[in-house]
Amino acid sequence: MSSQTALPVSLDRISLPPQLPPLVLIAFTRPDLLKEVIAAISQQSLLPQKIITFVDGARTAKDIPLIEECVDLLKELERVALVKITLRAQNLGCDRNIILGLSEVLSSHDSLVYLEDDTVPNTYFYDRMCRLLEAYRDCQQVCSVSAYAHLPAGLDPLVPTDFMVSNRVFSWGFGTWRDRWQEIDLAHKPPQYNPFGSFYQIPATLQTKLTILNQFWLEKKYKTDWVITFTLAALYHHKVHIVPTYSFTRNIGFGHAQSKTYRGKEQTWVNARYRVDAYPNSLPSSLDLINPLKQPLSDTELARYFLKHKGLWLSPRGFLYLLQKSSSFRGILLLSTFFVTRFILMLKHWRKERVT
Repeated sequence: MSSQTALPVSLDRISLPPQLPPLVLIAFTRPDLLKEVIAAISQQSLLPQKIITFVDGARTAKDIPLIEECVDLLKELERVALVKITLRAQNLGCDRNIILGLSEVLSSHDSLVYLEDDTVPNTYFYDRMCRLLEAYRDCQQVCSVSAYAHLPAGLDPLVPTDFMVSNRVFSWGFGTWRDRWQEIDLAHKPPQYNPFGSFYQIPATLQTKLTILNQFWLEKKYKTDWVITFTLAALYHHKVHIVPTYSFTRNIGFGHAQSKTYRGKEQTWVNARYRVDAYPNSLPSSLDLINPLKQPLSDTELARYFLKHKGLWLSPRGFLYLLQKSSSFRGILLLSTFFVTRFILMLKHWRKERVT
């Protein structure tokens, strides 16, 4: 889609392709959650033609019965569509299983729609996602489309359409295209990949400040999260994402014994914008971010954000980097306060690294 071509304004005006994108479903050891997701897939207003599933291999013998139960449930989808089940011979880990699975699918398909075993779609999910993928197929600036909504407070009056342009990826109901996925190329990136360098070098905005915080924990704890890595890579390549203002998926994984990340009680923000009857249609007239998302955080706003999070700290190099970018006395004072008050925390981390 060239810059001279008008952007689509309505999903209902987008024709579905003869060959629908495959629905990719990731599962592991949560058959109780998967059962609810499968029931929702079976009730879609538009049924997928092909469902491709990836089930990670067992970590220990205790996983085997749960994995077998998931495979049996996935076979039930054969009543809905052609189903391909890939059971990993060994445990790859959640992120690696997903990255390799999406890479495999997109090696032979132009696009895909993605769900995990804790993401329940509403009735219109697959139809809306297929039309989104078709609407932005030729628009290279758009890196992904999503069914999940999470807006910073106060933005509702500024978004007149059902979808908006975002600098964050939301994977709870996600779609992308082969060329965008292969350009990002997560399969060949290191686990904590950050094209900007360190977490403090990520451009800070109202929407990316949480990504900065998440990247800090990835770097310091040597963890992986493909969504954060995908978000940073897309941001580095000046790409955007199309996300809804109300979710048409809901997450049911919080507090589950087998959940990787969200082990605690579900927080109020998780499904606050979910609508069971959501049928989003209107699209943004431009691929520009709205002003509150476009504007960089001031030095004082960023320093205050850092001070709010007790486990966060800066290395001397990070402190000097941000100090050089600070343009106000108040910002310099707050940043210095943050660095000094977290200095002991930084030293403890360094000592721990030397021991290990």
